[in-house]
Amino acid sequence: MKRKDSTVVGLILVTLLISFITWFQYTINSKQLRPQQSQEPIPVVFPKPFELHKPKKNSEKFLSYLPHSGFHNQRIELENALLLATYLNRTLLVPQVYLASPAMPWLRYEKLHERLLFQTKNGLSHCIDLDSNQLPLPSECLNNFRWTNVPWTFFYNMTELSKQVPIVFRPGLDYEWLYSSFNLKEDDIYFFKDMSPYEYQIHDDRDTDLPLDRFNYRIDLSTLEEIDHRVLHFGSMFGSYRILAETEEHTEVLKKIRSSMIFRNPVLSGAAERIVNQLGGANNFVGMHVRVGDGIFKLRASILVDDIFHQLVNKFTDLTVEQVTEYEGGVEQHNLDRTESTEYEIKLRSFHPVDETANYTKPITVDHQGNNNNFTKQPNIASRLQCQQGDEITNRFRNTVVYIATDAPDPRNHPLLSKIFKVFPCTFILSDFINELNDIKQLQVVEERVKLESYLIPMVDAMISAHGHTFLGTPHSTFTSYIERQLHPVYTGKQVQVMGLLDYLESMKA
Repeated sequence: MKRKDSTVVGLILVTLLISFITWFQYTINSKQLRPQQSQEPIPVVFPKPFELHKPKKNSEKFLSYLPHSGFHNQRIELENALLLATYLNRTLLVPQVYLASPAMPWLRYEKLHERLLFQTKNGLSHCIDLDSNQLPLPSECLNNFRWTNVPWTFFYNMTELSKQVPIVFRPGLDYEWLYSSFNLKEDDIYFFKDMSPYEYQIHDDRDTDLPLDRFNYRIDLSTLEEIDHRVLHFGSMFGSYRILAETEEHTEVLKKIRSSMIFRNPVLSGAAERIVNQLGGANNFVGMHVRVGDGIFKLRASILVDDIFHQLVNKFTDLTVEQVTEYEGGVEQHNLDRTESTEYEIKLRSFHPVDETANYTKPITVDHQGNNNNFTKQPNIASRLQCQQGDEITNRFRNTVVYIATDAPDPRNHPLLSKIFKVFPCTFILSDFINELNDIKQLQVVEERVKLESYLIPMVDAMISAHGHTFLGTPHSTFTSYIERQLHPVYTGKQVQVMGLLDYLESMKA
């Protein structure tokens, strides 16, 4: 019995040893096959003020402005400032990008400048050592992790832009830095202290007499050229068409600026490229930007989605009116989708007038003229993607790949977007590729321990959608305009769009 027992024990030990060796080898092989994600933060690199240009202290002239609002409003400000600085042959003093939730709103000049100066982390170095997820935080640290500044070099190739106009990076917005850096006197600065968001519009051609649209008054470029002060200091530079490019020469300047203002951050571009490749590559899917999460966009979200849905149906399907009605959930549901949301107070309308171009009572129709049943740019692409299961009708549209960039929570289960997912089985969203975003989670302003993921994810989302052969966006969204005019053309091998005078006049009717 003892010999049998020892034999059994020996067999058990051998079996356990073999199992351990097998497990160990599997673990090693798995680690080798799966790329290991570094948990080290990827720092934001801040340029030195005079890294791209060293001014002549006593003769050079400058242009400066104050940043405000969200990223894309600040981007429009930068574009306008670059354009005007080029016109005036002045060196542009570029402020950092202010990232915050909520964003800092427009304020009249004095209030905005004061608010920007008070928005500081000086004296709060002890907050960095605290755990931002552990509450309660000391009162002075409550807002510390909710905002930060990053340089424009993080997003764009500013070296390329500096070939268009000399650029100096402004480390802060205090006047003392201006005086000391450029040997200025108090009367060397000419201020444009705006009192309203759209106070002035700058016209570059004196011979034209264009209407002002939303702006209060006109400033001719020739008037600014006569100002001899060494610094022209503006408040807000926000607003599409604030700085006009009426002449042919200036139109080319604007085109060069816009061509250079394309996202170039390698981490963002890398994530977008990997996901685009999984979707079949650039020009092989339909890209969408659907903003429905806030303000006027939430008020009219169902109308926006319904308009986009019918564009998709008309261009990429051969569905009949009866079939479209069924996928929309019936005529009553369609009519409900053509109404504004009741979640916002009626006073919102006083700030955002009714969109005269929107058709709020549009019946269910189809118009397949011109699509020639050409539902895809890349046949059989569905076989390489993990698409949803369609029905016997929608399976014919499986090779039309759709990518939705959106701020809608849980898009795949969102009631407004459901009809798109029903008709197009190969519809994807960012969360379908969550593993490709690991590097973005590591991007950080390490000096402040502020992670940038929440600000950058919407940018990657839009970058992906901009690679589609067709792009459908959200009217009146500055992000959609950026995709339509710059990202989408560049990513799909076309030229950036520059709005001419006819476009400007047309925009005033919208």
